[in-house]
Amino acid sequence: MSNQKTYDPFAMWQDYYKNVQNYWGPAINEKVGTEEFSEWMGKVLEGNLLFRQMTDKNTKQFLEQMNLPTREDLASVSSLIINLDQKIDDMEEQLEESFEKQTSTDALKKDMVSLKKEVKEIGSKLEEVLNFLKKEEQKSNENPKGNEDQTALKANVK
Repeated sequence: MSNQKTYDPFAMWQDYYKNVQNYWGPAINEKVGTEEFSEWMGKVLEGNLLFRQMTDKNTKQFLEQMNLPTREDLASVSSLIINLDQKIDDMEEQLEESFEKQTSTDALKKDMVSLKKEVKEIGSKLEEVLNFLKKEEQKSNENPKGNEDQTALKANVK
């Protein structure tokens, strides 16, 4: 029983293909290689192009009458969306830069406030020193012998 052949549809199809190719191949190659075939194929392609153009024109008119977008309309809208997206990205970058500058401005304001406080503190301490010096000067004017010490103190302060 092992000598029995099984049915193989693929081998049958392959044999059929080879037979058809051997029979029709040379005839078709001969016909395709002629000038007449080339002219005929050119006319077929021209007819196909004309049909395609008419179909495109009719489709466009139909879509316009039905108030539906054409391929060109969709491409235009797509381009506008892309441009809008780029503008939004640019605006986001500008906004982020502005926010960063504002943050640094806030920090600068805080630094200025603390600097003003320090200057006020220094000013009040200078007022105390000046008041002290005025009191000492008044004392020295009332007491002539301490005048020499006061003159030396004023020289050191200047």
